[in-house]
Amino acid sequence: MAAGLGIPVGMAAGAVISGAFFGDKTSPLSDTTLLTASACEVPLFKHIASMWYTTLPGTLICLVLYTVLGLKASGNIDVAAVNELSNGLTASFHISPLHIIPVALVLILSVRQAPTLLAFGTGIGSGIVWSMIFQGRGFMENLNYIMNGFSIESGMESLDGLLNRGGFSSMLSLVGIMLILGMLSGLFSESHVLTVLVNKLSKKLNTPGTILAGVWLSSLIICVIGGQYVAVTIPAVAFKDVCDEMDINRAVLSRTLGDVGVMIAALIPWNAWVIGYGVVLGGITVNEFIPYTFLPMLCPIISMIHNFAGVGLFHKDDEVKYRPLWRR
Repeated sequence: MAAGLGIPVGMAAGAVISGAFFGDKTSPLSDTTLLTASACEVPLFKHIASMWYTTLPGTLICLVLYTVLGLKASGNIDVAAVNELSNGLTASFHISPLHIIPVALVLILSVRQAPTLLAFGTGIGSGIVWSMIFQGRGFMENLNYIMNGFSIESGMESLDGLLNRGGFSSMLSLVGIMLILGMLSGLFSESHVLTVLVNKLSKKLNTPGTILAGVWLSSLIICVIGGQYVAVTIPAVAFKDVCDEMDINRAVLSRTLGDVGVMIAALIPWNAWVIGYGVVLGGITVNEFIPYTFLPMLCPIISMIHNFAGVGLFHKDDEVKYRPLWRR
């Protein structure tokens, strides 16, 4: 669409990635959100509520920046390409406004902080029912989609690439990471290796802002050399007890790791995911879209500012909920 509209593809890709990371950070269905909350031993919806302190202002700034950039770009839409994709979807599926209901149910339950299992189960169950009623897919066929992912051969490469996705089997790597995290947590706890290192560090970094700056820097370094998952899990294991001792709610720790360990990965040219973004988004180079990937740039900066200013810096036993500009 961007190419058809005459918008620089790198600019559009940066906007797409920023939007995807906003969803990734705030969705109870996201693997990185689940992993970060689990690693810090924080209830999922408390972690998400804490994330709003940095994600919302970053997103609002992004919307302003992308609007300004978009107003400066102009061109002609490729109507033929849009019609081809639209006709392909219409030919392959029954499309109706009613199909938003399963998604709306998950969002409503998530906003109301219903138990994760209930939200997931409602979404999956209603999705199966909708698929059987409106798309004519059998029950066993839907179970196969859940386990192995959806697959279609429509004859349109762009449409197939949009729709074909993995199911539960594609999440097994995350399950494995969580199991390893549990083992590492027990190992580090019993051996006191990380405890000794972090205790020495905490004697010099003896305020909430400086402790969280240590978390921030640790996550950054590990993300640059090791990737997203380890940038979340290792600092979580290392710093969660110190955060307890410093009267810092673990939701602040999980938020900081989400802002740095998850987001910075989108800015590292040699990260496998970043290279993959270029492939998925039209074969563009990383240098073309990284300068326009604003949200992953903004969140770590906002996180550091908030932690030192005390914005959203909850005490250990505080109720975690989003109150704009609330300060410790």
